[in-house]
Amino acid sequence: MFEKFLHRPALAIVISLLILFMGGLAINVLPISQFPSVAPPSVRVSVSYPGASAKILIDSTMVILEQAINGVPNMRYMLSDATSAGEGTIQVIFEPGTDPDVAVMNVNNRVQMVKNNLPPIVEREGIIVMQNMSSMLMYVNVFSTDESVDQNYLYNYSTVNILNEIKRIPGVGFASILGNRSYAMRVELDLDRMRAYHVDAEDVMEALADQSMIGTPGRLGQATGTTSQTLEYVLTWVGRYTTPEEYEQIILRASPEGEILRLTDVATISLGSSFYDLYSDIDGLPAAAIVLKQTPGSNAADVIEQVKAKVEDIKAKQFPPGMDYAVTYDVSNFLDASIEKVLHTLFEAFILVSLVVYLFLGDFRSTLIPTLAVPVSLIGTFFFMLMFGMSINLITLFALVLAIGVVVDDAIVVVEAVHEKMHAKHLGPYQATQEVVQEISGAIIAITLVMTAVFIPVTFMTGPVGVFYRQFALTMAMAIVISGVVALSLTPVLCAMILKPLDDNVQRGILGLLNRGIQKVAGRYAFVLRALVSLLLGIAVGTGVHFLLHIELVHEVLSEQMELTDTRIDIIAGVVALLAVFSFRAAFSGFDGGAKKRSPIGLFLHGFDRGVESVTGGYARVLRHIISRRVVTIAVIAVFGYGILVVNQVLPTGFIPLEDQGMIYGIVQTPPGSTLEYTNSKCHELQSICKQMDEVTSVSSIAGYEVLTEGRGSNAGTCIINLKPWADRELTSREIIEELEERGTDIANVKLEFFEPPAVPGFGAAGGFSVNLLDKTNSGDYAALGQVTDEFMAALSKRPELKGLFTFFAANYPQYEVIIDNDVAMQKGVSIKDAMANLSIVIGSTWEQGFVRFGQFYKVYVQAQPKFRRYPEDLDNMFVKNEDGEMVPYSAFMRIEKKQGLNEISRYNLYPTAPIQGAPASGYSSGEAIAAIKQVAEETLPNGFDIDWQGLSYDEAKSGNTAVYIFLIVVIFVYMVLVGQYESFLIPLAVLTSLPVGIFGSFAFLQSMGLANDVYCQIGLVMLVGLLGKNAILIIEFAVQRRQEGLSIMEAGIEGGKLRFRPILMTSFAFIAGLIPLVRATGPGAIGNRTIGTTAVGGMLLGTLVGVLVIPGLYYLFAKMADGRTLIRDEHDQPLSEIFEREH
Repeated sequence: MFEKFLHRPALAIVISLLILFMGGLAINVLPISQFPSVAPPSVRVSVSYPGASAKILIDSTMVILEQAINGVPNMRYMLSDATSAGEGTIQVIFEPGTDPDVAVMNVNNRVQMVKNNLPPIVEREGIIVMQNMSSMLMYVNVFSTDESVDQNYLYNYSTVNILNEIKRIPGVGFASILGNRSYAMRVELDLDRMRAYHVDAEDVMEALADQSMIGTPGRLGQATGTTSQTLEYVLTWVGRYTTPEEYEQIILRASPEGEILRLTDVATISLGSSFYDLYSDIDGLPAAAIVLKQTPGSNAADVIEQVKAKVEDIKAKQFPPGMDYAVTYDVSNFLDASIEKVLHTLFEAFILVSLVVYLFLGDFRSTLIPTLAVPVSLIGTFFFMLMFGMSINLITLFALVLAIGVVVDDAIVVVEAVHEKMHAKHLGPYQATQEVVQEISGAIIAITLVMTAVFIPVTFMTGPVGVFYRQFALTMAMAIVISGVVALSLTPVLCAMILKPLDDNVQRGILGLLNRGIQKVAGRYAFVLRALVSLLLGIAVGTGVHFLLHIELVHEVLSEQMELTDTRIDIIAGVVALLAVFSFRAAFSGFDGGAKKRSPIGLFLHGFDRGVESVTGGYARVLRHIISRRVVTIAVIAVFGYGILVVNQVLPTGFIPLEDQGMIYGIVQTPPGSTLEYTNSKCHELQSICKQMDEVTSVSSIAGYEVLTEGRGSNAGTCIINLKPWADRELTSREIIEELEERGTDIANVKLEFFEPPAVPGFGAAGGFSVNLLDKTNSGDYAALGQVTDEFMAALSKRPELKGLFTFFAANYPQYEVIIDNDVAMQKGVSIKDAMANLSIVIGSTWEQGFVRFGQFYKVYVQAQPKFRRYPEDLDNMFVKNEDGEMVPYSAFMRIEKKQGLNEISRYNLYPTAPIQGAPASGYSSGEAIAAIKQVAEETLPNGFDIDWQGLSYDEAKSGNTAVYIFLIVVIFVYMVLVGQYESFLIPLAVLTSLPVGIFGSFAFLQSMGLANDVYCQIGLVMLVGLLGKNAILIIEFAVQRRQEGLSIMEAGIEGGKLRFRPILMTSFAFIAGLIPLVRATGPGAIGNRTIGTTAVGGMLLGTLVGVLVIPGLYYLFAKMADGRTLIRDEHDQPLSEIFEREH
């Protein structure tokens, strides 16, 4: 049926153009991201309990919420964190594929069930349940060079003018400014004056609530239904104060004699900040650090561009003098650089594949036909990617790079077969193409089905790894199917249109017209004029190349691959000019074969062709000696199978490699109890060290915040270190980290650790591994957990596989326990409840009412002046009012005892935990690091303690032998397809048993390159099964045909190998050539590029060179076993369904 396209060439061309057109439209609307959306959905529950310690917050609030949420449908695990700043968060991680909206609803329903069991102040502060946007998008720092502008102003200016605008941009799932520096009315109490006036904190709170309030007087003349009047009047009352001066006039007490005690008499009131819990700056300038996270499924690059455009617009129209902004982290930098790198690789692969095809076919016209199939197949794939809800990401682009060498195969098979017909039967292009379409259309369909069948079972994989496999598999399968359609429609039409008959020596076109003109003008001296014209044209081409390489854009693009000096440009232009001279000279000599061979290219192609023929003859002779030696065949396969087991034992394992993303997190940890100011000074010291390095462009410092758990504490800090573009620095991020670790030793009394961003956005805040040490004893003894943590960390630090071990768990934070003598308190008429409430206000701070200013709602905070709450001794000077209105000192009924405890408490699945972060040491993979941690845990942890994982480490640790299962499923699926194709259960084994050769090649190459068996490797192996299986199928398919034509099994195997030797070499080396740019990749995404490229090159190279020798032997082995075997025989004992029919 496909030969009908030869009668309707316009239809065939239009089909391909339509595929191109639809793919081109899809490219413009497909989202762009670094990876597919693989991070599991999570829900975040946030609570606030002002003045509460971490322990109080856990016992009063977090335990109740955790028990209610625990076991919510599809929950993976649950993390919680409580700090002594009175803030608590619970993160519920769900299984991939869970609807995030349903997850939020389920968690919120469970929170509502226990809300009444929580402290009233927690409910008043608000319980926030929302989808946790874990995929970091960017950091934007707003700063000012004006020294009069402080962080408070920057925070509030950014909130009012920038943050609200950014939140409305589609794709921004979360936007916030780190810390809480929003404006607040600060009422700071003078405890001495309060004692003198017999006023306590509760009196102040009551006065604020009574006098600064919203009043609703109503309307005069409102309709009653019985009487009417002409006008009605709205009554208004501005009862809520908005300025410090108004709050100063609040009356605390008034006497009949006219004496009035106002708030200003016992307190100072100012417009300040809600909290002073965080310092943020960039390169030494105070800044407001805006954090943006991405909505799942949105186009990261597009969202970032919209954010930048919006902030730039605000800057141009609204920023005051001296104010500016800087994007200190932007995932699109790495994303754009990685995708640009892959696109360069795609272009290079296309060129290299075309050159290899040209080398084997030896003719430009023949080369043009299969190379046209590549853009149609690749661009058309984008349309189906859109239909399947996929995105343009590194995985799908990797698939397209690998697909270049695959999609060209079908077209090569057609072109090569047409050439064979034209040579063997001396047919014209049309007749030869017609016969070929009739003969090999079935083989093309079979190859396409088998290649597609390799990827079908992979699409059913679940989990994050399954998403990677699915997107890769679907992209490859769609490209292969399109290439099959093109091979059966467009390729035959192009063969009939473009190829020339072998006896056609008449030049046509511009060159033919020019050549005949030269002959007519110059006559017998035409060869001189041809040489002169060739020389001039060659010089023109060389000059054009020289000019092209000096164009700025072209120069920048090519300089990323190699340094383009003037000398190199001159050499390149000279070589191109020389080749052009010889090429034009050969072209002007006509299409006569002998004339062609006089050119350097013609001589080389002729010699290469003769060499391939010679190798093919030698190959046939070798086959004749070994094909029937079954022991040799079995031994070779056994050796390679054993080699796989040996290499697999020493080959590092991993999950997703950590890439150089152009940014580093510096984690700063000062001793427990350190003040925020002290931590800030240490962050500035690290800033100074970083800025001394040439590879660093900027450093943002955030004291009071650590990015790993997004927790807060006065002894924690984070520096965001931005690096120069990859092309502008010689050191990788890992090498820079090693240098920073060495230089960081100069900073005294601080612990520094450096991490890169996570390998996959959404899996944690930093790269490396995340493990939790769990206390399952239910003893509540945090000191014991601290001791076990120290011992466990000490044991881990001895392992060479691990580095950067780090935990914020510290059970030695300085604390004082308040002890109240209830008997004495009651005797003095002091209510314990009132005493603690008063202490909570004076030291802990609380808010009452609020006010609206600048279009925003702000709170009124009441707290003692700083000088009254610095040291433990200050408690002796604090008083509380008793039932008789007398001021009773706290020292009369209360004492404090010094102790050590936790400033931050973390829990994992309801168990107290010590979160531990780290990274694999140089030369080790994440899989080896995880294995080392498991081993140390088994050897050192006492009874009642265990470990569990979070983030990307969770999936890697739980994945087990997933890769083996995937591979087995693929092999079984291919086997079943081949059984159906060959109608035999034995012959397909010849295909499958040839695979160990290629797999060993992949593992051996990975080991030699120092790479790991990770997701990229496993993706490459899945693809390799299809490619190596295709090579084996080509040989066995022709062997089966020759066997059915009457040849013996041995002769059929030899003939099948000989006939398919050249096409297999051509397609395999074309595929390998397309992978060379991946193998030698540098810069962003280099590790993933090299891993998948090395896997495919190693497997394909060894699988081809050795496979062409063992596959005929395997065919001989299994064909002998299958010979004469049938599944069904009729009454005459004749086979009705079998593979081979014996010729009588």
